[in-house]
Amino acid sequence: MPRRYLRILNQHNRVAIWGFGKEGKAAYAFLRAARPDLFITILTDDSPASSDGMPPGARMIGGRDVSAALIGGEFDLVVKSPGVSLYRDEIAKSKQAGVAFTSTTNLWFDQNSGAKIIVVTGTKGKTTTASLLHFMLQQRGFDTTLLGNVGKPALGQAPGRDYTILELSSYQIADLQYGPHIAVVTSLFPEHAPWHGSVEQYYADKLRILSLDAETIAICNHANANLRDHARRHGVIRWYNDHKNGFRVQDGTLMFGDAIVEVEGFQLKGDHNLSNLAGACAVVETLGETSVCSSVNLSGFTPLPHRLEEHQLDNGVLCVDDSISTTPESTLAALEVYANDEIILFLGGAERGQDYTQFLNKLEHFNIRCLILLHQNGRRIFEEISATERPPFEIVAPTDLARAVIEARARAKAGTVMLLSPAAPSFGEFKNFEERGELFVQYCTAPV
Repeated sequence: MPRRYLRILNQHNRVAIWGFGKEGKAAYAFLRAARPDLFITILTDDSPASSDGMPPGARMIGGRDVSAALIGGEFDLVVKSPGVSLYRDEIAKSKQAGVAFTSTTNLWFDQNSGAKIIVVTGTKGKTTTASLLHFMLQQRGFDTTLLGNVGKPALGQAPGRDYTILELSSYQIADLQYGPHIAVVTSLFPEHAPWHGSVEQYYADKLRILSLDAETIAICNHANANLRDHARRHGVIRWYNDHKNGFRVQDGTLMFGDAIVEVEGFQLKGDHNLSNLAGACAVVETLGETSVCSSVNLSGFTPLPHRLEEHQLDNGVLCVDDSISTTPESTLAALEVYANDEIILFLGGAERGQDYTQFLNKLEHFNIRCLILLHQNGRRIFEEISATERPPFEIVAPTDLARAVIEARARAKAGTVMLLSPAAPSFGEFKNFEERGELFVQYCTAPV
């Protein structure tokens, strides 16, 4: 247990965990092991009646009572889950009253101060890049562990003997106090404005990872203009996808400088995934593994679910689950993959105030047969399209995803691609993007 938090735990019993998802449960297990006698309060924004999954005997405060407990100074230390915005009023007021806030990510860094850590982040591409990097380093004999936002909370997990790869979101970086050995940023698009308070604050929080430690090696994607402009403020950057040198993608081919990199067994489609591979290769080369500059064998790499995951139906229709796509930019990347096909596009999801103007203008460049708009911002997208010239495709706005798939299957024929790439988050109708993707595939593959 880190010294500065161990002192608090030894002197006080007033510790709270705010949020009780994966990260909150990891925090509870960690704190319970460190201090078996510690009385832990669990804070949840849900109603106190929704106590399912809570540890037996644990005190829980929910709903409106959370703010009163925090501002009232009931705790000395609060371990905040990533889903709880750092910019909530009650946090600012609690800090003024002397309450300390930390996160499971900070606790893990404290606990593993000697570990060599590679952080991978970015609006899109971070999970694929982190997974490719993990695979390639293990392939070369390194003992590595992949943790973080990729699915397994870091706290309570041992670091790799050689390297630990942490995939971190902007939520986890916003209050991070420690810099890694290497920081990789794959992309920077407008996203998560409600949590951060503004898009500019999101950019600032995301890119903190580049300058938390003066010795961090920063590796960023030069092809992303927004990232290129913002990252320059954070010191010296090692770029990939820079046409002058290093790893880059050109005409569907991975290059190192002016030489072609022979890539074997790469199952992922699209230049955006080759770009993710370029980022992973840049890290491997930085670590001294120069063989990656000429050839890469990815035959054993398993593609991640919900990322252009294809399911061929008996009638010749291709069902593609790209539920991970929550931004207009990632949906455009998916459309490029199927640019030569007739497409039925499922678009829309939770409202996050994203600007779809440029995105919608680009849809006419693809062979879209039908645009199926999903709840909840589907109505706004429809209104934006309706305010312009008549679109060259049919628009349907079903009541739910099940009905949406029925409408799509009625219009699809052999060779049609039914593409779920919503350019919006899943929350509201679904627990997460995984549930959205799983249900989409279930509805598509069900007997007619």
